[in-house]
Amino acid sequence: MKNIIIICLLATSFNFAFSQTHRFVYELTFKRDSTKSKLDSTKLVLDIGENEVKFYDMEFLVVDSISKNKNEKWIINSESQQLIKRKKGSNIHQNYRDNLFDYFLIESKDDMKWKISPETKKVAEYQLQKAETNFGGRSWIAWFCKDIPMNEGPYKFQGLPGLIFEIADTRNDYSYKLINSKKLEKNVDTTEFLETHYGNKPIKITNKKLNEVKFNYYNNPYSWAMTATGTWSVDFGDGKIYNKKEDIPYLTKRTQEELRRNNNPIELDIAIKYPLK
Repeated sequence: MKNIIIICLLATSFNFAFSQTHRFVYELTFKRDSTKSKLDSTKLVLDIGENEVKFYDMEFLVVDSISKNKNEKWIINSESQQLIKRKKGSNIHQNYRDNLFDYFLIESKDDMKWKISPETKKVAEYQLQKAETNFGGRSWIAWFCKDIPMNEGPYKFQGLPGLIFEIADTRNDYSYKLINSKKLEKNVDTTEFLETHYGNKPIKITNKKLNEVKFNYYNNPYSWAMTATGTWSVDFGDGKIYNKKEDIPYLTKRTQEELRRNNNPIELDIAIKYPLK
């Protein structure tokens, strides 16, 4: 039934001018910890406009709508850390990364060298064709549709002769599946949560420098609590509230363990390397 719904939506999506925005929603299942079998999932949005392509967490749209309806300012961080903007047909990406209270912008050139296979499969009435590539220290298998005349896909994946419906790495750490689509009569203003983080303009930085920022945080994640003049508290969801300076060594150890355990980013070749313990 889900596939039928997708196809009906797709079938109506291409009978209008390209000056409008095509929105595709992908479900991403992923492993935060590559040593465990547990999968998390989230939904991400691919907006293909006349000149630009944007990719971001769907939750930003939900929170943005609530904020406007309630006339309040709700703020969230990206769960996926896959905030991307590029020109259509380009492999130059603007990568936005939030890190606690900071917001960063990294520019990257990401070449996709695809090996297109003659293998095909059917999804409802659509014929999908297989393609493979290596990217970010992982091997990927994609299924694209020539009948959808867009050479785009989720995250940084693009350059195939048709829209990517599915793509997953061979380790099954990351898997994207197209689950919905719609046409938008006008471009969506994403300034509040993509080009800025709720008014906080991004600092242009290299990936190496960003990893240095993350490593500094790893070494001293509660420096803010050590110097805090007011009250503070940390809740790990274990039924306890930590709010004393003597709690900080335990909080530090626990946070460092969590950072090491969940260090399974989509691009392994530029991942930060935390100490083993």
